[in-house]
Amino acid sequence: MDTISDNIKNMEYAVRGKIAIEADRITQELAKGGKTDFDFDHIVFTNIGNPHAVAQKALTWPRQVMSLLQLPDAIGIDHPLVSQMFPEDAIQRAREMKAALGGSGIGAYTHSKGVRAFREDVARFIEKRDGAKPGSVNTENIFLTAGASEAIGMLMTAMIKDDSCGIMIPIPQYPLYSASLGLLGGHQVGYFLDENSVWGLNMEELERSLADAKAKGINVAGLVIINPGNPTGQVLSPDEVKDIVKFCAKHNLVLLSDEVYQENVYREGDEFFSARRAADELGLIENDGIQLCSFHSVSKGVTGECGQRGGYVEMVGIDDDVVDILFKLAASKLCSNASGQAMVSMMCRGPSPGDVSYESHEQEKKTLFEGLRDRAMLVSQGLDSIPGMSCQPATGAMYAFPSVTMPAGAIKASTELGFSPDTLYSLDLLQKTGICVVPASGFGQKEGRYGFRTTFLSLESKSVVEKIREHYKSFCAQYAE
Repeated sequence: MDTISDNIKNMEYAVRGKIAIEADRITQELAKGGKTDFDFDHIVFTNIGNPHAVAQKALTWPRQVMSLLQLPDAIGIDHPLVSQMFPEDAIQRAREMKAALGGSGIGAYTHSKGVRAFREDVARFIEKRDGAKPGSVNTENIFLTAGASEAIGMLMTAMIKDDSCGIMIPIPQYPLYSASLGLLGGHQVGYFLDENSVWGLNMEELERSLADAKAKGINVAGLVIINPGNPTGQVLSPDEVKDIVKFCAKHNLVLLSDEVYQENVYREGDEFFSARRAADELGLIENDGIQLCSFHSVSKGVTGECGQRGGYVEMVGIDDDVVDILFKLAASKLCSNASGQAMVSMMCRGPSPGDVSYESHEQEKKTLFEGLRDRAMLVSQGLDSIPGMSCQPATGAMYAFPSVTMPAGAIKASTELGFSPDTLYSLDLLQKTGICVVPASGFGQKEGRYGFRTTFLSLESKSVVEKIREHYKSFCAQYAE
């Protein structure tokens, strides 16, 4: 251990931390069969946004195309009976994608930025989404990566020049950011979201956070937003996004815009408003007044293909020589996996109206979305109805992030055990009910607040809420003083 980097030893990633490790141990014990000390027969993993692991169905058309990409031509696209096994639009898309791959299929390395034709699909997707001028998105400033996480890590690696550097991140935040900063030896410059305003942004809080960091001698290089929010489940308004963009332009900060949940907007009247669109409407792209890196992924939305590891970063206002450095960094890993790149292409450009698979594909997406929307309301409202808990509405993303009043005995016991009260609570919840959540302390929160993050992906979400309700009663009785 003495020879291992201190940064690696000190970094923490709560989503797969203490509670998840214990859940894996219990899963292995349950798998052995026979009598156990547990009152449940399986773990409900609500700790991570991993849709297919909790029975979300894969979209049919992308998997059909992917199957044809994986198969050798003789038993795939060139098989004499292929049209009896696959729809014509899947066959044609597979042919097109194989040609884009140079005829070598997805078993070969690609360009280190990703297959150019797939990056063009991303560019056209962004233009259509944001109402941008056709051809205005530069394909050379798009990198296809192994999920959004790899792209975020790549940018943060480049931004943390030395141990004087820091990046502003929301509190609560997705632990990828704090873990990456810890690994890179950079400073976490937190700015608090306002829980009482549905986790809204306060520009005075941004100015305070930046000023405090500068007073400590921290060279603040950039700012992260997560929209829709993780773990907080809120959707930023267009005005909030524009305020952030203007703040970054004013202070010459690189804006890292995590937009992987952009399809997951549930409340009527809300919309996803990208940071790129905000910058464009403010004239900052035309005037080269903003440095912006936007991230998206096939892991979330209704695609939910976490295991495919497909994502992208699109950069605006980043100098060409910096893009070249980032290309060198990407090239050191050769390329992201080709199947993930293909899935990004299909997320950005699915079947067209009139194609044989179009209506069924859109219906599958609609069904999955409506299920997520309904469970978002069920879980956030259900948790909010539990005496001693408070939960803001989950209007986006895949998570609820309730606040939990901890009994004095639990606070005392956790201090003696050497971990946070919400870790004690989450561990007890797991061992008594089989429900695996993440302690809120792993995301950051104000002093004296306790809670947890749970997904609403599971089809068992209704029973999960009721089990949490009953467990909380017994937990409070157990630790009452």
